[in-house]
Amino acid sequence: MAYSYGGQQQPYPNTGYNPQGQNPYQQMNHPSQPGWNQNAFFPQPPPRMDTGGYSTESGQGDKRFDFTEASIRAAFVKKVFMMVTIMLLVVAVMTAVPFMDHSVKSYVRTSPGLYFASYGVFLVVYIALMCCESVRRSFPANLICTAVLTLSIGYMTMMLCSMYDIVPVLLTLIITTVCCAGIIIFSMQSKHDLTSKMGYLFIASLAIMVFGFVAIIASAIFKVKFLYTIYSGLAALLFMFYLAVDIQMLMGGKKFELSPEDHIFAAIQIFLDIVYIFWMLLSIIGGSSRD
Repeated sequence: MAYSYGGQQQPYPNTGYNPQGQNPYQQMNHPSQPGWNQNAFFPQPPPRMDTGGYSTESGQGDKRFDFTEASIRAAFVKKVFMMVTIMLLVVAVMTAVPFMDHSVKSYVRTSPGLYFASYGVFLVVYIALMCCESVRRSFPANLICTAVLTLSIGYMTMMLCSMYDIVPVLLTLIITTVCCAGIIIFSMQSKHDLTSKMGYLFIASLAIMVFGFVAIIASAIFKVKFLYTIYSGLAALLFMFYLAVDIQMLMGGKKFELSPEDHIFAAIQIFLDIVYIFWMLLSIIGGSSRD
């Protein structure tokens, strides 16, 4: 069937037959409606990437475990240095008393029995703290023992300083302070592991100890004073090395390090290193200026 339009005969479309199987009606492009689209492609969720400890909030690596260990070590170092400072202040105050009151100075110098008694108390308490972990780590027994040890060391230092004029004592104090401060700064900043030299340090300690016995006997019996002066110099150097090793063990990160639970042990070791350095230097500087 055909129809005429504009003078030409046009075929009439047969809507019942579509040889190509296509939709004869033009489809309009409509915007997609929100909702479920079964033909849409949904990508797989990205896998959980290991950020390697990277913090997206701070933009820095997440160092929780290292930060925790560093915080514990920093608190440990702070506690030890605070204890050492208090112990040294107690000794300094006790040492200054004889120079402010001459009657106390005369009494201390004429009472050697108290010196040996304080030395005996020091040995007992020191051995108990160093050898008995239960005593060293139990509160408040550890603080009581530390206080007794500090007082005994303070009395011995007071008696030794009362044998000299105030000038060599102050000079020794200044030299000891400068030397110990330099050693502490060097030990904290140095990359050299001094704790690995403990074997050499032990051998040097034995040699100097034997030489010290000989020097004391020679000084007391044969009046050979220079041997004791040499011994004092060697002992001062030895305890300076001990101080450097103890500081590195306190800071950690070396072959040998102290546990954060051993703050009493660390404080006593550093305290004794400084006191021994002071004693040895005092015997050298004030050897010819006894009061």
